[in-house]
Amino acid sequence: MRLPLLALLACCCQLLSARADQPPPELYALTENLPPLSYQQGGDYKGFSNELLLMMLHESGLHATIEIKPWSRALREAQQVPNTVLYLTVRTPEREDWFKWVGPALPLPIELFRLGGPKALPYTSIEDARRARVAVARDTPGQKMMEDRGFSENQNLVLTNDEAQSAKLLYARRVPYTVGVALFQRYAARQQGQDPERLDSVQVLDEHAVLFRAAKG
Repeated sequence: MRLPLLALLACCCQLLSARADQPPPELYALTENLPPLSYQQGGDYKGFSNELLLMMLHESGLHATIEIKPWSRALREAQQVPNTVLYLTVRTPEREDWFKWVGPALPLPIELFRLGGPKALPYTSIEDARRARVAVARDTPGQKMMEDRGFSENQNLVLTNDEAQSAKLLYARRVPYTVGVALFQRYAARQQGQDPERLDSVQVLDEHAVLFRAAKG
């Protein structure tokens, strides 16, 4: 953990354009509601990603205004507002030039899921999902992966606000498949009173996906 933290501190210091004899500008830190990594409880920011950011601020003496926003809005604002830290996000070729990347922080494969059990849908290839409907969070690498495989919105792709909404649709059997990260969808299922063990991965779409901290200078 120590090395990624030091890298994050170095990057944030490089973002600041003030001279050494001037106080640094306050950072604008954006994340999404993505328990258990990031969430707000009783006015406090909780989860691994928030703890990492707060530790960075404490050790560096920097200050930040932290906000939790819907992912699409946070991603858009992070591209437009200087001295912004976006955490945590997957590094993709499309996003490479948008930010200064810091990390990696956490490896989390992106997978295709169904509900398991005796009545589980048969699955042999991506063609089974193509003939059905798949829920995936909007503006995520999972959406891009499915679109690259020929999926499209209003045909066989259902775009949601976040992983929790995707899991909710799956357990309500409004969609037969979801795309995302097992950690997030199993946590969401548990919070919704569902059995997280019923979440069944049928295909790994990207086993090398890694969450980074990203910064906008």
